[in-house]
Amino acid sequence: MHLSIGLTTLTTILATTNLVYGDYLTIDTVNGSFDLEAGQVNGILGGNDHAFTMSDRDILAQILQNDGIETEGRLSFLLASTDSGTSLISMFGGANPNDPFGSNPDQYIGISATTGSNTDWFAGGDTGSDIDWYDMGNDTQLVTALLTWDEGQTSAGFAWSDVRAAHNGTTNLYDVDFTEYAPDPIQFITYGDEGWSIAEQAAFSVLGQYAFSHQFVPAPGAIALLALAGLGAGRRRRRA
Repeated sequence: MHLSIGLTTLTTILATTNLVYGDYLTIDTVNGSFDLEAGQVNGILGGNDHAFTMSDRDILAQILQNDGIETEGRLSFLLASTDSGTSLISMFGGANPNDPFGSNPDQYIGISATTGSNTDWFAGGDTGSDIDWYDMGNDTQLVTALLTWDEGQTSAGFAWSDVRAAHNGTTNLYDVDFTEYAPDPIQFITYGDEGWSIAEQAAFSVLGQYAFSHQFVPAPGAIALLALAGLGAGRRRRRA
């Protein structure tokens, strides 16, 4: 009885403090580790056929630019609650709005990304983009892509949906054409009390490569709730 009351109370507390205790990703790179807190981006990644649409990219660019974050000439990564769950999102370039009419792609990025099989992927880019998916076995999937865009006129994007269902993953970027990006063009964006902000910036190696891995971490309150639920289950088993 007491456990049931405690569980109900904890659930109520968590429901009223979800803006304080949020999910986050730990990003590991050759230069160290840092965390990305999740924010809310409504109305994106809700389509079919793995489409990271131009409308999705328009919404995302507008939100980031409203918080003073430059997106054109940048390769942006963030964690956001979307129509497909808490998603790890990559947006390349950041035209606002995208206008594919008469575009002539001049930016290129190669991607090789892996994660568990219990989530989905979304990708999109300008004419000439190419995406392939592979079942690697051992509960692992791989997406490789060449994404193109016309800087200032279009953009490209890639995302893993619902990282709660596949906690770990890796991402490798390849500057396949040694494209002229902005200085330190790779930017990791986090969410906080003041909105979206840049947590870390990086550049490609001299060989035109950049790699990182991610680990999903549930909200601290959610971990406490799961622990309490487990305690209740253990007590029920002992009584039986």
